[in-house]
Amino acid sequence: MKEIGNRPLTELMRLMPGILRRAVENAGTDLLEEIRIREGRPVQLLYSDKEKMLTGLIEEGLCARTLEALSEHALFVREKELEEGFLTVRGGCRVGVAGHYVPNNAKSRFAEATSCNIRIAREHKGAADNLMSYLIHGSGRPKSVLILSAPGRGKTTILRDAARQLSDGSKIYRGLKVAIADERCELAGGSGNTPVLDVGQRTDVMDGCKKAEAMERLIRSMSPDVIVTDELGNMEDAQAALYASACGIALVASAHAGSMEEAMRKPYLQLLIGNGCFQEVLFLQRFGNRLVLNSVKRDAVHV
Repeated sequence: MKEIGNRPLTELMRLMPGILRRAVENAGTDLLEEIRIREGRPVQLLYSDKEKMLTGLIEEGLCARTLEALSEHALFVREKELEEGFLTVRGGCRVGVAGHYVPNNAKSRFAEATSCNIRIAREHKGAADNLMSYLIHGSGRPKSVLILSAPGRGKTTILRDAARQLSDGSKIYRGLKVAIADERCELAGGSGNTPVLDVGQRTDVMDGCKKAEAMERLIRSMSPDVIVTDELGNMEDAQAALYASACGIALVASAHAGSMEEAMRKPYLQLLIGNGCFQEVLFLQRFGNRLVLNSVKRDAVHV
């Protein structure tokens, strides 16, 4: 896989508080995957092959200051996201949040962050190269594929590149109308603006709303050949996926599960797989920087 300059990391570093940015730059950003900030404890940097603890960086209030800076000083506007435990930085980096929530009718309201997990988005041209044979019929028509894995294994990176390749086309198949239901603004990295990441020249993006709503709206408004979305997570998502399938639209999606047995213990995945919504179900594993896809029908392929 070829990483083409890390625009998400550039956007992230631009927004970071100076003390944190300098510490991360000094520690090195090559193969950096996560920055974990915990109040009163050293900042933890997780790389693909190691970790570093910044023992000299224990700053009171660093978590809150970082969250405020990454929200571009508009944390109050991001309240809905924070209710879900995260916010997404322009460029696609996702910031998971833990801390104090207070009761607020049906859903607790975010009050104070004591831990932040900043996951570095990456753009790898070619990440989906060996996936494409699963996504395209010999006739050039797209197929519906579900990618399953545990969190943090690279599903979003592969989906992003699959969207680009389906959209741009190749010598073998024509470029397709691709629509991305990007609830967390991670796939295209736009966060309400023009996508920062390359998702293809024939791709339309809808972000900032629930993926089920986005899928239904995209079907009505953009007449896509393919819908790409990340992390199907409930029955509402499943119903929207079934609707897309019934409309003759291919769906390329991901969900959390480490095996078919785990997937089938989730009612919404059981519904999708049992109803034949997906023509292929693939399992994604990661070994260092190497991603391996296994199909329930075909031998493992390396990405």
